[in-house]
Amino acid sequence: MKVNIRAVTMAALLVAGIATSAQATIVFANGAAPGDAYTNASTSNQGQAVGSSGWYYNNVRNGGVAGIDNSFARSGNGSVHMSGVAGPVGSSFKADIEYLANGTAVGGNYYANGSLGLFSTFTGMSYDWYRSSSSTNNAGQHPALRILLDLDGNLNTTGDRGGLVYELAYNGGGSVATDTWVSAVVDASTKLWNFGLGLGNEFDIDLDGTPYDLLSEWQSSGRLANAVILGFSAGVGSGWGPFDGAVDNIAWTIDGVTTTTNFEVAGAAVPEPASLALVGLALGGLAMTRRRKPT
Repeated sequence: MKVNIRAVTMAALLVAGIATSAQATIVFANGAAPGDAYTNASTSNQGQAVGSSGWYYNNVRNGGVAGIDNSFARSGNGSVHMSGVAGPVGSSFKADIEYLANGTAVGGNYYANGSLGLFSTFTGMSYDWYRSSSSTNNAGQHPALRILLDLDGNLNTTGDRGGLVYELAYNGGGSVATDTWVSAVVDASTKLWNFGLGLGNEFDIDLDGTPYDLLSEWQSSGRLANAVILGFSAGVGSGWGPFDGAVDNIAWTIDGVTTTTNFEVAGAAVPEPASLALVGLALGGLAMTRRRKPT
């Protein structure tokens, strides 16, 4: 019997949403309201730890800005605000928020020095994103979500590090919505493109003539059989031009365990965020259906 993943997911959302929202981790800005605005004017990537949370404002360059603040509040009083103006040609800006396994500073930027688990046990990820109408970069661009990987699982070799990237443009999207929050779920049927991994950028893993391949195809490829997860990243820039927006409620499921993070600014009451139930249980439902065997 075939199981409809999305139907089961929605059923899980309706039955148990409130319980999952309570399990989300809240990460607060380093500073008081209105929050953080980490920036770096130089051309080299720089980062800053968000307390001891394991999250980092990272890969910030050319005037890019990343910080938890109250500009575009979501599920409470904050979100991760990202912006920049330099680009698209020349020294374009970049700004990310990243969760890294045992994050370690190297030259001012942060890199993973540990693993969150095998890529083969990864079920999916999700997040909320926002694009302000003040953005003048390509109308199809919004904050991307990435899973960071080490191809061979050997953390002592770094030439095979990289990641897989979700963008709506390669999943049936066109111009994206502005001035509204959008929720996205990445599952087995979502198309992703790669950077690095010792494969170059936009590698055609299933040899179908396009580099935008399903998560299930990346996972079934022998090339990634030993890959481990280094962390997760959401970000903007690198050839974009002027952009203003945000992300919140980043979640992932590894080996059946879902981790959800809500970003807030300290100093104000944070309401119980109903949207976190949608984030966490969407992935929980996927994990449940993936473990079922056909009968």
